[in-house]
Amino acid sequence: MDINSFIVRLDNTTKSILQLVKSLTSPQLAFKEDGKWNILEILEHICITDKIIMIVISRPSESTHTTEDIYGARKIKAMMDERDKKILSPESLRPKGIFSDVFVAEKAFLQQRDTLKNSLRAGDIIIDNRIHTHPFLGEMTIGDWLNFIIHHTERHIEQIKDTADASLRNTIKQ
Repeated sequence: MDINSFIVRLDNTTKSILQLVKSLTSPQLAFKEDGKWNILEILEHICITDKIIMIVISRPSESTHTTEDIYGARKIKAMMDERDKKILSPESLRPKGIFSDVFVAEKAFLQQRDTLKNSLRAGDIIIDNRIHTHPFLGEMTIGDWLNFIIHHTERHIEQIKDTADASLRNTIKQ
């Protein structure tokens, strides 16, 4: 995986999600369906997940794969596109409600994404065939983990759109 092309893809998802979130009203951002996260919580979850992934892929590993990818971008995208399959996030990845508004969320999100890009550029995170285990997907290489970040964000962009639409439907009902 080429670092520069990954960073372009990362920047594209960052731009997409922030444009979407910033286009929504405060009631849409705060709207919460039964048992689901509101939009600011979804953004917080992505930040937490990105941070944990950075920690994981920065560590050495005792295992390696024969290639740079076990899954590859296409398979990870296909799995993330199966939105009818819900996976309960581990407690450590659940939002704590720290984003009070869209500006706080945007700042934290951009800071997390910049930290990841800087770590890649500086060589603190090396894209190689080291394996780290994902709690649901199993063994993944560094490239797989980076593809996961992209497609995990894209999955949640769709969730944010669904939540915003549900908020509007709820407003019309009232």
